[in-house]
Amino acid sequence: MFASEVKPVIGKWAATVKHSEKVSDMIDTIIFGGATMTELANCPACGALYVKTAIALCNRCRQSKEERFDKVYRFLKKKENRTSTISRAVAHTGVAETEILGFIREGRLQLTDLPNFHMPCSFCGEATRNGRLCKSCEKRLQADMASLNNTKETAEADGYVNKQLHSRKYE
Repeated sequence: MFASEVKPVIGKWAATVKHSEKVSDMIDTIIFGGATMTELANCPACGALYVKTAIALCNRCRQSKEERFDKVYRFLKKKENRTSTISRAVAHTGVAETEILGFIREGRLQLTDLPNFHMPCSFCGEATRNGRLCKSCEKRLQADMASLNNTKETAEADGYVNKQLHSRKYE
C-alpha cells in the first residue's frame, strides 16, 4: 500500500483517503524514511503543511523571503544607495522595516557597510549601531551587574554563604 492510499480507521469502517502528490511525498518520507523521521509542521507565515527543517518556513514562503532579501540587497549594493536610511530602503523596495531589521539581526546585512542604518535598542528603543543595546542601556546593565556582584561579595564576607559548600576543592 502506498502512502497516497492511506486507510484511516474510523470506528469499524476504513476509508481510503486520496492526498495531493506533495502530501503523499511527505507521508512517504515519514513512513518509509527509515531512521530519520521527519516532522510535519504548519508554516508560521501561511499555515501550509510542510516538512520541518532548520528553516521554519515552507518552501514557498522561504523563496518569497529570499526574493525580498535580494530586492533589499540589490538596492543597497548600488554605491549611491549605501548611504540611504532604512525608511528609504523600505520605500524603494517595498520590504517591511521589521523584515529588513530581521536581515540585520540574522547577520545577512552588515551595519558596517550601511552608515545610516540603525537598530533599535532592545531595552529603550533608542537608535544604536553597536549591537542590541544603546550605550546608556549597556552602561546601566553593566552597573546593575556590578552592583549584584558587590552584593554577592558582601554576603560572602558577612558569612551568609558557606564557603566550604560552594568551594570547588570539595567536589
